[in-house]
Amino acid sequence: MRLHRIETRVFEEGLPFSSGAAARWMEHYTQDITGLYGLAPRPGHLLKRRNSYADMAAAMLEIMAPVPAAMEVVAMATTVPDADLQQAPISMLADALLSDPLPLGASEQGPIAPFTALELIQLYDTENALLMVLDQRSLPYDVTGPEEIVPLQDCAVALLFTEDGGCADDFAIRHWVDVPPVKVADLLAGERDGGATLIAGAGLAKTLPSGFPDMRVAPLGLPCTGAWTELAVALPGLRGRSVTVADYDHALRHLSTCTLHID
Repeated sequence: MRLHRIETRVFEEGLPFSSGAAARWMEHYTQDITGLYGLAPRPGHLLKRRNSYADMAAAMLEIMAPVPAAMEVVAMATTVPDADLQQAPISMLADALLSDPLPLGASEQGPIAPFTALELIQLYDTENALLMVLDQRSLPYDVTGPEEIVPLQDCAVALLFTEDGGCADDFAIRHWVDVPPVKVADLLAGERDGGATLIAGAGLAKTLPSGFPDMRVAPLGLPCTGAWTELAVALPGLRGRSVTVADYDHALRHLSTCTLHID
């Protein structure tokens, strides 16, 4: 896979939820879905503003324009359900690209979702693909668990892959399952390659390995996009270097890495 371009954006307050019948439908849905897990909806959630995944994805398409017409796969990676269910974001992306790409989604995997999405794209043996990685803070329930899984910002990262992409290549994905925290650093240390840079998600902040000459850790509040935002920001200064992007989910005990070479 060859990366043509990567962009990231943090979004401000966003738009109000729809009113009328749509609001009543959303309220019933929120009560039903939170009740299944023994949670209580946040009071006044639908009176606040939000950035839906569809809104953020549409904004990123404008930033990435012009997107080559030959896109064969479009994928989306998220950690939490969409705040506003009136528009399916992955369907919106597939329709907007006009080339009838195959839509794929990865979720319910915490910060590992982007790595899974990249692996899915590779399984379809295509050079032309678009991946959207999205975080959303407008949740109808309180998030419980480690602080690194709580989304505090609305953020998106778009990765565009093409046959002649000149930013980076390789994107070798590795996954480890049922990894206790005490073993994470040793596994990551085995991934270092000479002068490689490690870009770590917030899930790795307490289990960083030794041996990497350059390590960068994503801030809290961006469980899905954090490491990839760091990659987007750092990429211009990493020309000619190998980079390992990694993250760890403490609840699922999953560790994933993506090793790439910056052109």
